[in-house]
Amino acid sequence: MLESSNKKIKVTETLPDDLVDHIMSVCLPIQSVLRNRSVSKKFKSTEIRSRDLDFSKIYSVRCSQLKAVSIIESVFNQYKGLEINRFVLLLNHIGVEDKVLSWVNTCLGKSIQELVLDFSKSNTVFEIPVDFSAIETLTVLKLGWCKFKIPDNSPKGLKLLKTLVLTKIDRVTKEMIDAIFTNCIHLETFELIKCQMYGILSINAQNHKKFGLLVVDSMRNLLDIKLDSPTLECFKYYGYVRKVDFSRVYAIKEAEFHYKRSYDWHFYDPSDMVLANMRAYTRVQVLATTNIFLEAFTYRYIHGNMRKPTFCFGNLQEFQICFKAPSICNLFVIAGFLNQCPNLKKVLIDINDFTFEPGVFWEVHHKKNIQIQNYRLNSIKFVEIMGYKNHGHELDIMEFFVRYAKSLEKLTLMKPKNPKSKLFEPNDARINHIKSISQKKDLIEFL
Repeated sequence: MLESSNKKIKVTETLPDDLVDHIMSVCLPIQSVLRNRSVSKKFKSTEIRSRDLDFSKIYSVRCSQLKAVSIIESVFNQYKGLEINRFVLLLNHIGVEDKVLSWVNTCLGKSIQELVLDFSKSNTVFEIPVDFSAIETLTVLKLGWCKFKIPDNSPKGLKLLKTLVLTKIDRVTKEMIDAIFTNCIHLETFELIKCQMYGILSINAQNHKKFGLLVVDSMRNLLDIKLDSPTLECFKYYGYVRKVDFSRVYAIKEAEFHYKRSYDWHFYDPSDMVLANMRAYTRVQVLATTNIFLEAFTYRYIHGNMRKPTFCFGNLQEFQICFKAPSICNLFVIAGFLNQCPNLKKVLIDINDFTFEPGVFWEVHHKKNIQIQNYRLNSIKFVEIMGYKNHGHELDIMEFFVRYAKSLEKLTLMKPKNPKSKLFEPNDARINHIKSISQKKDLIEFL
């Protein structure tokens, strides 16, 4: 480490002073500039002209709120640069509202391109009296735990905005969402994280040409989501199962549905709502979800008969499934879904926080059905099982892939992330038997 530091010093000594000064004062992030000024006499008087003012890590255990504010205020008082490309602030705003607004206004006057303001360290929302209709250069805007106003059909403001992330915004309204998509005509990414919004989230992006990513995370008061977005390629959802209208989405390639159990899960089965969205999911190439999604594929009464839903996921190439207890899923449910994915190439099964409990149905019925079924998994090449604990049903899953995935090139078994996870005694005889099924020597990899 010392040798590396000495090399850097020697390199700067061989460069012209004006070039070194430019690198140290302009090109480096502000944290590096401040560090160099504090440890090197040569750079102690270097002007502050850094275009990357990222103060997200300055407020920590080692640096109190008072000291952090003092350092940031000192930087802005000494700032000599003509442009500020990026300003990132994670701070408790209580008592320093005027200073924060002064810093933000300074950045707005210096062609700011990326603005990140997060006040979630405070217990009160910060109302930002900033006129966004006057901001012409901004391409990235991330706001957390604050109130603000998005201009509606402004001739200049936010026309170049490509990324908008709203976190813990107290009241998101239909009018605000409409204003965003009316005004931010070049928007590519929109994220709503832990925001308060009631009723229906309606995204009207029919006139947008580049809007490709929508993230809706932990919006517990939403009822439905309606998407009118022909260019949307990736949709990520985290929370309770909700109905999503994909009828006007034509370019979707990737979807993530990280469903979680509702508080009344003992009385409410979300499978019908999952199935109501299923035809939209069949178009994606990459699908990441939870066992709640797979549970919709178990046998149930459909029109008076005991059947399981069937859909063809003809485009699906990568499937990621994360298991969380409680769950009725076992290999029989997994296999039934995979059999409906004729072009699947990669499967990732995350059981880090989960242990299978196959139950009586597996032993009496499902296990026998697995053996007599004709599974067509000829396109699967890679399988990863994350959180492998030597459990007997995990070995059933291993054997299933080795036996039926004829094109399998690698089956990777990864230890649990949590070192305290319960591990079962390895069944070496069973593992050797599974290895003997395939003629490939290095097919199974333990990590």
